[in-house]
Amino acid sequence: MDKEKALKGIQSNIMSGNKKLASEQIAGLADNFSDDPFTLLTCASLLKVIEDEDGARKMAGRIPGKVSSETGSGLEVSKGLMGLGFYSEAEMILSRLDDNEEVRRERMRALSGMKNYAESSKMYERLDDPTLEDTIIMIEAVSASGEHDHSIKLAEELIAEAPDDLKVQRCFCAALCAGGKSKEAGRFVKDILKKSRSSSDANAVASYYLWVEGKSTSAGAYATKAVKADPSNIIAMEILAYCLVEKGKIMEAKTVAGAINEKEPGNPAIVRILDMCRLAG
Repeated sequence: MDKEKALKGIQSNIMSGNKKLASEQIAGLADNFSDDPFTLLTCASLLKVIEDEDGARKMAGRIPGKVSSETGSGLEVSKGLMGLGFYSEAEMILSRLDDNEEVRRERMRALSGMKNYAESSKMYERLDDPTLEDTIIMIEAVSASGEHDHSIKLAEELIAEAPDDLKVQRCFCAALCAGGKSKEAGRFVKDILKKSRSSSDANAVASYYLWVEGKSTSAGAYATKAVKADPSNIIAMEILAYCLVEKGKIMEAKTVAGAINEKEPGNPAIVRILDMCRLAG
């Protein structure tokens, strides 16, 4: 089988809406390249596209057994699996790789995605040089485990270290809201907006806060303003997509997910949006 030709045929059927034939072709491609984890990963992604969640998960389950213990390829495949939302399968691969900083970092992400927050936090503690993003994942894990006072304290320390970082601002806002301090979060957002109401980042944080508070109309307005100011603002794009889904505009939300994929392939926001679209549909 010519893989490139097969992929073009699958994509053509997906574009024309013939999901049944596309699914059959995907199964054929997987069977013909059953020992190639990267082809199986592509097949899992295509099954996601046609909204065959069960099929995608089964395909993902075939992948760990096909990955060698070579760290490079193992990391690449595991990152691809996490990009599709298959954290358990990614962790199966990562746990077999030689222990190093990058493997520990990806295991932290995978364990957090599996909602194994205690082990994710332990993996963070083993990092030699954690990045801001690593620390954000750890704080989110602490918050999700119900240790809100601790997560808020950690978020306060992080916002003091990087007060102008958008992801850090969202993390701080999220920790406050999860810990029952939405009024404090609201004041934090107002202070950011006062500094620059035209700032894409400030509007993105406001959209996130309003979405968490259940004010989707206002959240959508701020997200739209943020995206207009900076079309590459992923946080604002994700909130905008959520608001579109709530309005029943599923195709528009999927378009936003596609735009995120073009800017940042594998971003977890893509799967979150598509899952929300699937559940709403």
